[in-house]
Amino acid sequence: MKLKEIELRIENFGAEKIFIALFLFFGVLICFVRPPYQLPDELTSFARVWQISEGKFLSPLGTQEDISKTLTANNQKSFGWKNHSPDAANEKMYTANIPVSLVPDEFIFDIDEDSSKKFSSDMLKNFFASPLNPDERESGLIPNTGVYSPPAYFPQVLTAWLARSLNLNAGAIYYLVNLSALFFVAACIFLSMKFLPEAKPLIFLLAMLPMFLIEAASSTIDSLTYGVCFLATAWLLSLRRSSEKLSRAEIFGLIFLSIMLACAKSVYGTILLLYFLIPPERVGSVKKFLLFGAAILFLNLFASLLWLKISVGMTGVELATSRHYLGEENIDVAAQKNFVMENPQAFFRATLNTLIDRSGALYYLLGFIGLFGVNSDFMLPIIFYMLYFLTLIFFALSNDLRLKFSARCMMIFAAAISAFAFFLIHFLKWTPLGANVLRGIQGRYFIPLAPMIFCALSILPPLRHKNLIALTAGICSGAITALTIFFTFY
Repeated sequence: MKLKEIELRIENFGAEKIFIALFLFFGVLICFVRPPYQLPDELTSFARVWQISEGKFLSPLGTQEDISKTLTANNQKSFGWKNHSPDAANEKMYTANIPVSLVPDEFIFDIDEDSSKKFSSDMLKNFFASPLNPDERESGLIPNTGVYSPPAYFPQVLTAWLARSLNLNAGAIYYLVNLSALFFVAACIFLSMKFLPEAKPLIFLLAMLPMFLIEAASSTIDSLTYGVCFLATAWLLSLRRSSEKLSRAEIFGLIFLSIMLACAKSVYGTILLLYFLIPPERVGSVKKFLLFGAAILFLNLFASLLWLKISVGMTGVELATSRHYLGEENIDVAAQKNFVMENPQAFFRATLNTLIDRSGALYYLLGFIGLFGVNSDFMLPIIFYMLYFLTLIFFALSNDLRLKFSARCMMIFAAAISAFAFFLIHFLKWTPLGANVLRGIQGRYFIPLAPMIFCALSILPPLRHKNLIALTAGICSGAITALTIFFTFY
């Protein structure tokens, strides 16, 4: 059969159906190949999911000293953070208290430990066979995830609650929670491809990024964030193609989207700027159009600040910094904030140094495509990174979206504002005073912005056999990711 005939059959059947089937196949495969809790922040994320499923919407507060005393008395290993700052051992931070069976010691690693341990099938069998025993519990610090709002984990929370109600074993609960996130993300990706059929292959290839696949099937906040941001970008771009007035459902959808972006990660609220690509006549007058746009932006900001006020301002919690994470005592958020206000050029210089530094830029690229393991210290084959990134660029340049220059500028501007927020937050919380480069930013933070950035690059005619090429690249990505994870950990 000729390539042209295969491409025609794929298109007639519905390329998005094949794309999403492959995404789910490799997502499920990687979910079970990856040993439990071998992702950054996965342990503390699962603990946050569990406490929300028990009705604890605000994380309780505790100190490292209190946690350590309890663990020592019970001869237990902490599943959460360790506050590495001796001077801050009594600072109040978010904590969680969950069943011991959900966090077996053999799957728990600290940042100071070697995370290259090999696992066996017996470990997984024992985890699956472990009864929940909800009354046998242990506590841990979760300062990096305790700040997130309950809606940010709703697929995982609902599944954890149902699984506990059914009295399932600990291992079954863990995997069902991860799979619920995967299926939620898959639904978002499928809808994204339906809203933007011109960019279907590009959306599929972004979803098949190893980092996306690994995070999608997990209890981390990244799963919902990725799905919501992809769906928001695609839907907002699709709204620009009509001149009919927005329906009540669409208006409600924009309001709901504004709140969900605030609940996921507020820094991605800039995606809402794509609203201004919609023809004003769809809302009514230009005045109504601008007022409604300002309203959804304000709602997004208000929802973010309201939760921050409730979870941080009213509790007096100490938010995590690299002072706590690594024990660096020259981290001072208040002093850094004053420094930025007095010397803004120093912040911009540090940001530029970070971007042009070859090792830093390479780390972002590798993290964007895929690094795995507790400390993101395991890599895929180098040749894969090169080839997959080039494939993404080709599909970005030829994604068949017909955009005005102003629309492209808006998309790049929205992504740039979010990136600016990344750098500023990490300059304040994770970068030592006087440092010339920023610390703490990871390449996976840019994945939710990828649809805006890559779609804005479309300048060439569509590739021939685009669906077939995308399928081949996606299958290679999923297979290489699964095999690399298997041979790394087993």
